[in-house]
Amino acid sequence: MKKRILCLILCLLMCLGTVSLFSSCGDKGTEKPDALVIMTEQLDGLFNPFFSTSGADGTIVAMTQIGMLTSKYVGGEEGVIVGYGDDEAVVVKDYDESYDQATDTTTYRFVLKNGILFSDGNPLTMEDVLFNYYVYLDPVYTGSSTIYSTDIVGLNAYRTQQESATEDSDDGIAGIAATRGENRRNELVSLFLAKKEESPLSTVSRAEMNTAILAHSLSSGYKQAVSTNPSEVTNQQLLDDYNKALQLFREELERDYASAQESFTEAPYNQASIDSYFDREVFCFLYYEGYITLRYAEKEGGGYDRGTILGVDGSDFSHITTKDAAIDYVFNDKIATALDEVLMYWASGSDLLTDFTAKAKEVFLHENTEDGELVVPNISGIVSLGHTDMAGTTITLRGDDNDASNDKTYTIASGHNTNGTVTNENEYDVLQITINGVDPKAIWNFAITIAPQHYYGEGAETPVSIENNQFGVDFASFDFMTGVVQQTRNIRLPMGAGAYKVTNVSNSDNPGETEFYTNNVVYFKRNTNFETVGNFENAKIEKVRYQVVSSSNAVDALANGSVHYISPSMTNKNYTDLENLSDKGIVTLDDWQLGYGYIGINAAKVNDVNIRKAIMHAMDTSLALDYYRSGAAEQIYWPMSKVSWAYPDTNGNGKAYPVFGDFVESTQIAAIQRCMSDAGVAAGDSSLKMKFTIAGSNLQDHPTYKVFRDAADLLNSLGWDVEVVCDTQALTKINTGALTVWAAAWSSALDPDLYQVYHMDSTATSTLAWGYNYLKVSGTDDEIADLEELSEYIDQARETTDKTERTRIYKLAMEKILDLAIELPVYQRKVLYAYNSNVISQDSMPSASELNPYSTPLDRIWELEFAQ
Repeated sequence: MKKRILCLILCLLMCLGTVSLFSSCGDKGTEKPDALVIMTEQLDGLFNPFFSTSGADGTIVAMTQIGMLTSKYVGGEEGVIVGYGDDEAVVVKDYDESYDQATDTTTYRFVLKNGILFSDGNPLTMEDVLFNYYVYLDPVYTGSSTIYSTDIVGLNAYRTQQESATEDSDDGIAGIAATRGENRRNELVSLFLAKKEESPLSTVSRAEMNTAILAHSLSSGYKQAVSTNPSEVTNQQLLDDYNKALQLFREELERDYASAQESFTEAPYNQASIDSYFDREVFCFLYYEGYITLRYAEKEGGGYDRGTILGVDGSDFSHITTKDAAIDYVFNDKIATALDEVLMYWASGSDLLTDFTAKAKEVFLHENTEDGELVVPNISGIVSLGHTDMAGTTITLRGDDNDASNDKTYTIASGHNTNGTVTNENEYDVLQITINGVDPKAIWNFAITIAPQHYYGEGAETPVSIENNQFGVDFASFDFMTGVVQQTRNIRLPMGAGAYKVTNVSNSDNPGETEFYTNNVVYFKRNTNFETVGNFENAKIEKVRYQVVSSSNAVDALANGSVHYISPSMTNKNYTDLENLSDKGIVTLDDWQLGYGYIGINAAKVNDVNIRKAIMHAMDTSLALDYYRSGAAEQIYWPMSKVSWAYPDTNGNGKAYPVFGDFVESTQIAAIQRCMSDAGVAAGDSSLKMKFTIAGSNLQDHPTYKVFRDAADLLNSLGWDVEVVCDTQALTKINTGALTVWAAAWSSALDPDLYQVYHMDSTATSTLAWGYNYLKVSGTDDEIADLEELSEYIDQARETTDKTERTRIYKLAMEKILDLAIELPVYQRKVLYAYNSNVISQDSMPSASELNPYSTPLDRIWELEFAQ
């Protein structure tokens, strides 16, 4: 699936420290290694093709998958075109699209290849294809795909179970579900706050909360959110909700503890003035959670030198000396004194609300069904022609550029075997998708990966029977999405028809759930069924490993043979070090990245738009370029990759800070002070205390560090209390809306469509990062108007294929993003690749002239060979 996904700007690279598989790059006479070892960023371990969110996890999943379509870079005005056919590792053998002016619809027809096998030997059929589409288009799907934003004929009717559904019907149900989900969460929030107010100590212990829950009179809103039969909802359900919230919170603290150990190891946190107070690990965690206040040296003329820590202020935590004790302390304190904050603002609370909202949508959609029978049993615009009266007939697919000599005729499948395969090998299944109007993004939305139904749908109540409108997906079922599609095996062990399949250190065909990714190593082996996908052989290298390490070790790891392929930041040092290794067989490649670096601000954390603008005025984004090799990065001014054809021609405003509206101030300080005045805040106001978060484990090894450092110094001199911190869990927290101000990067999609990340109706987690959940409910009239106009522009840009017009509209949309002050573009950079040619055959790798921003040297990893 081609999608724009959120990824870290800091490359957390890898070296292999757990197993020794090879020798150093300089030893040309050594034997071939046992496995090819590739770098990876930090992994979340969510290896599910439907729900994976991070770029690093997505790369792992992609090793096991093939998509309906792929992309092909052809350069020139076309740039990237759709890739399909027997020479591509995709499901589609042939495809065409046509617009019908009479009905104002566009129809896409996809001829599926015959004979493709998944890595476990089961065939890939139309049953699998439809299963995948119906998972992504199900109304309670909560993953990052936004294929539902495509106006497929009949989709709204299916998702709303209303035959006369309009374009707004789905949005209306989503709004109802969101309200009900909040009602369910707020039942716990309100009860806790009421009991806290009654308590002389303003605390509510777990035992006291349990008692209160069982004695509580459940509201009608709570019952309505939980079940289609509200009268059957008991207090036990609310107790289960409470325990689930505590479980998620405890898991979040466990992740925080691990992150804290990597986040506060360098200056100034490694000073001896801290060690005299605490166990080092305990200090990192308690400081991470805000329980410790540091005392800094004062500067001459006022302010504080945050590089010099004199000591620690606040409570005495000397009695806490272990991990469990530290987590227990924070856990017990928060659930007793601030459970409302955990539920409202922590990542675990956000996850809980997502679940509650999905369940509420399920309840609403099933309120009017009888015996589980659907009013609208299928999506009328998605049809398997081999399961209609067109079975056995022929269709002709239009050739490229409407050249009739390129037309091809296919016979539609006339029958199917019990396993879903086509009965006659010279016939083909054909998928037909019809959309209303035109949509330039639609074809890329349809380019989803096809995961096996028998694996990811195992345990579903709904069987597969295309003739009977059954696709292996339990409609609007929260339990299906969480308990079936996301069962533990399906998260930890991805499976598909890709070039590789999961294994373990022993190269087993059936690794345990914890053996595929263990000790920061991911294990793959060759999928011997991959050759069934097209005109190519199985992967030439049998074993592949992905390894996670710190970025500071990447080049050294490549030099000493610990890894064979890396993609470090293009800093002067990295580039020079790699050049110096050229005589050892190290080859470097580079090209511009389809993506860009940015600074984000969460409106749910920084409610006043003027404060958000003040923060942006403090940022001198040109400082980020100092991190990179000269010419390897450029300052940008619009929230879009400069690689995209839609990036506006206009550049910056000639100042080192952004300009909004009628701002005429000539200095950063004047601009910041005006924003503070407009917000009605003065120096020392509590709203001016916040953290700027660097994604990763090293503050200074990040392009945006200097930007944050200088901005914090400037703001602090004006009465703010800003601290710059790093966090290895930043990506996860961004996706849950848990961070306030952060630096990261986008990996952009092939099409410049802005829907997934910025549209107010998008259900992608990226919108939580901006605080859309807050803005849509509590934003000012101007903010809500900006959101609505932004979304309208995004819709307009998908109603035309004219690139000039789309570029004009996207500029208007991006102006609204900047007006909301939720994202500040920082830089466009080049991406650097390096590999050991003594291990990887240089002939099997792309050359510098073959690279482009739309691909990587590993895109056809099955073609890589070990050097002889």
